[in-house]
Amino acid sequence: MVNTTKYSFSFTGASALITETRTIAEAYYNLKDWKSVQADLFDNNHLNKVKQVTFKREFSEIRKRIALLTPDQLQLMVEGSYEETKWMILLSIVKTYPFIYEFIVEILLNKYLIFDRMLLDSDYKRFVDSKSFQHPEIEKITELTGKKVKQVVFKILEQVDLLSSAKCGFLVKPSLSNRAAQVILEDDPAYLAAFLCSNQEVKAILEKSKDVN
Repeated sequence: MVNTTKYSFSFTGASALITETRTIAEAYYNLKDWKSVQADLFDNNHLNKVKQVTFKREFSEIRKRIALLTPDQLQLMVEGSYEETKWMILLSIVKTYPFIYEFIVEILLNKYLIFDRMLLDSDYKRFVDSKSFQHPEIEKITELTGKKVKQVVFKILEQVDLLSSAKCGFLVKPSLSNRAAQVILEDDPAYLAAFLCSNQEVKAILEKSKDVN
């Protein structure tokens, strides 16, 4: 089920990190042990991080994300095309951070469905304002942290190709491969909304999956 619990903003310590995530995912896919993965990556500097604190922060966030993927999703992240890797990274992010999932579904998807393809700062502010009462954790963060949260959210959207640019935000809808759609569908169809799929499209993907099976 889609995670709708308390918001965590720990993603400010690590954006989408496409290359780093795939490297860690490959190591975990082969070793199946997080301690061994961490030791191997750090000892051999596979993430090219000079500072130990940077390595630990990014590794911790990426590990949380990867840990929520199903075995088939992890396999696709590791063995799939570059685009499929990005889609699985987006999936891991929305599974980990309800704030980002809800922002995509409630703002990006709704704008896309009415052919409004420009994401504005005011759209983000409207979303945050609408969530403040239900999520007091928003009110607890400082103004500086709030700006950092927005900056990283927009950066992540750009990195996973949902946004043409973090500064000039034209919405871009992914053209999911059959494999990607299937591993998302088998997990929870609700996550397809994070890829800007309408309810009708989700139903169509479900029907297509039934025909294949």
